[in-house]
Amino acid sequence: MTQRFVRSIVAILFLCGASGFALQDKPSPLSNYMYQKKDLPRYEEIKKEADPQKRIDLLLEFLKERPINKLLQYIIADYQNAMNPYIEKKDWAKVTSMIETLQSALVKEEDVAKEDIPAGKEEFLAELQGIKSALRQMMSNVYEASGNLPKAAELHEEFYAAAPDGAKLQKLADLYLRMNNYDKYLEYAKKILAETSLDLLQGVITAEQVARVYLQKQDVAAASEMYAKLMDKYGDKTPPDITEAQWNPIRITAYGLLAQNAYTSKDYPKAQGLYEKLLKFDKQNGDAWYYIGMCVWQTQGAENAMDPFAKSVVLNKDTAANAKQRLEQIYKARNNDSLDGLDDVLKKAKTDLGI
Repeated sequence: MTQRFVRSIVAILFLCGASGFALQDKPSPLSNYMYQKKDLPRYEEIKKEADPQKRIDLLLEFLKERPINKLLQYIIADYQNAMNPYIEKKDWAKVTSMIETLQSALVKEEDVAKEDIPAGKEEFLAELQGIKSALRQMMSNVYEASGNLPKAAELHEEFYAAAPDGAKLQKLADLYLRMNNYDKYLEYAKKILAETSLDLLQGVITAEQVARVYLQKQDVAAASEMYAKLMDKYGDKTPPDITEAQWNPIRITAYGLLAQNAYTSKDYPKAQGLYEKLLKFDKQNGDAWYYIGMCVWQTQGAENAMDPFAKSVVLNKDTAANAKQRLEQIYKARNNDSLDGLDDVLKKAKTDLGI
C-alpha cells in the first residue's frame, strides 16, 4: 500500500513537473525554434501555391494565426508582389482593397507589447512600424494616382503632423493646389515661404504660385505684394535655374499688375515707369503702349502721347480702338481737324516696333 502510494505521488509529481516544464519553456514566437520548425516550413509551402489569389489568402491566414513571426518582411514582400499586376492595370479599387486588407491583418503594436518575448521584441516592433508606414505611403500614392486627392491629402496631413519636414509640406501644398483648394494651399505655401528664401528656386516657384492663387481669389492687393517682392529681387535678372524665356511671362504679368495698380491710383509717373519695364520683355504689348500714352497725356500733354498711341493702334490689341480714338483726337487738333498724314505716323510706329 505504501509503495503504491509512493508510486502515485511520484507519478503526480512527474506529470505536474512535465506540465510546468512545458508551460515554462513555451517557445517565443520570435525564437529560432518557431522560425525553423514551424514558420519557415509553412511559408515554403505557401510559396508553392500557383494560384495568386489562393497564395494571397494563405499569406493572410498565416498572418492571422502567426501575427508575430520572423518572416514578416518576406510575407509583406510577397503580398506586394501580388499587387503589382493590379497596379500595372491601374485597377486602383483592387489595389486599395488589398492594402486595406493587409493593414487589417497586421498585428497591433500594443498587442505585441503585451507579449512575453525574451528577445527580438523591439526589433520586431520597429520592423512592424516601418511596414505600416510604408503601406500608408503606398495607399496615399494609390489615392493620388486614382484621382482621390482629398484622401491623399488626408494621409499626408497625418504624415506631416507626425514628422514635419519640407518635402511633406511641399506635397501638401501641391495636392491642395491641384484640388483648387486655395485656402488650404495658401496655409501651407505660406509655411514654405517662411522657411525658404527667395534665393532658392523653391522659394521663387512658391512665391509665384502664391501670387497667381491670390489673383484667382481676386485678392489683387495680396497678389501685387507678392509680385512686388519678386520683381524687387528678380526684375532685372533671372532666378536660379530659370531661363529668360521662362521668367519673362512672369515679369510681364507682375509689371502689368503693378502698373495697373499705380495707374488706377493716378500715380501716372510710377505707372509709366512700370509699363516701360514691362515693354523691356514684351515690346509688342499694345495695352502697355496705350497706358503709357495715357500717362504721358496726364503728365506731359496730349501731343507727346501720339507715339505710344500709334504703337498701340498698329499692334491691334484690346486697347487699340481706344488708342485710335485718342490718336485721331490729338492729330486733328494739330492738323485743322484733318487726318491727312496720319498714315505716316502709323507707318513710323510699325517701323519702330519692327512689324
